[in-house]
Amino acid sequence: MVTIPAGVKAALKEPLGKLQKGYEGLDKLARTHRIISIGDVCTLGLLGHGIRPHLAVFDHLFMRHELPEERKRVLNDAFRNPARYSNPPGTLSESIIADAPMLIEKGGAVLIDGEEDLTALAFIRSAGRNDIIIYGQPNEGLVVVVPDERLKRKIDKWLSAAALGHEVEGGVGENR
Repeated sequence: MVTIPAGVKAALKEPLGKLQKGYEGLDKLARTHRIISIGDVCTLGLLGHGIRPHLAVFDHLFMRHELPEERKRVLNDAFRNPARYSNPPGTLSESIIADAPMLIEKGGAVLIDGEEDLTALAFIRSAGRNDIIIYGQPNEGLVVVVPDERLKRKIDKWLSAAALGHEVEGGVGENR
């Protein structure tokens, strides 16, 4: 497990992409890109707007509380037989980092035992030119990430420092 340093967590409070209030325009984006959704509410919202993510990552939790059974059922019906990974809160599983390219290529779903938020880093880092990552920004909206090389290098820097146990400066704004 890679423990994500406080500086990176603080930096991640800033969106890694474009913040938008709702789902407008995402249907057009989904016609030309593979959508990777991170989070239960984000995935449920996309499904509710007729957008099926190519890959959905969820943990059956919302704000660290169990998702209601009917919402779990929607996810489970939409994504049968999800891949399963453990990812404790505040960490990024080395197996998710290693498997992200394969999971993106395969599509479907990933059910996380733990917390899925930080897995966005692995999927952004491994995403291709035709991939868009969408995740929720609590109390603000959705973040739409076009994974470019600058952002991927920033994530590599964060993960390398975290793996070595070093604190790093966040600097999300440097990516834009």
